[in-house]
Amino acid sequence: MSPPRRERVDIDLPFFHIHVEEGGVHLGPDDEEVIDMERDESRDYYEARRRVRRRLRFVRHAFTFVLVNGLFVLLDWATGGEGGGVNWAQWVALIWGVLLAWEFISTFVSPVLWGREMEDRLVERELRRRRGAQ
Repeated sequence: MSPPRRERVDIDLPFFHIHVEEGGVHLGPDDEEVIDMERDESRDYYEARRRVRRRLRFVRHAFTFVLVNGLFVLLDWATGGEGGGVNWAQWVALIWGVLLAWEFISTFVSPVLWGREMEDRLVERELRRRRGAQ
């Protein structure tokens, strides 16, 4: 007679595994290299990932802005009183829109103006200028 078989469930996540067995739940780092990238050492990988996450966060915020403010305008229009017009929703949209515009600038414009790439270009330009002056 063979020994009883132990049930085990493995859940693979990007950076670690979850093993569920009769003895309990075990969390642990990934034993094998899943992606063929230099993730552990690559500063560029983490910088790119951070920028992608910021862009996706902006898209989520813009979608939420449109959806919520659309609902506010409908609610304000339905409860607007005698005038039946937009009274308070425009102020919510204006203030939130200014904050969303600030997030747009910090996500898409500022990395181009004074991000790491711009710093690298300026350092290279300064090194060329100093080498030319010697």
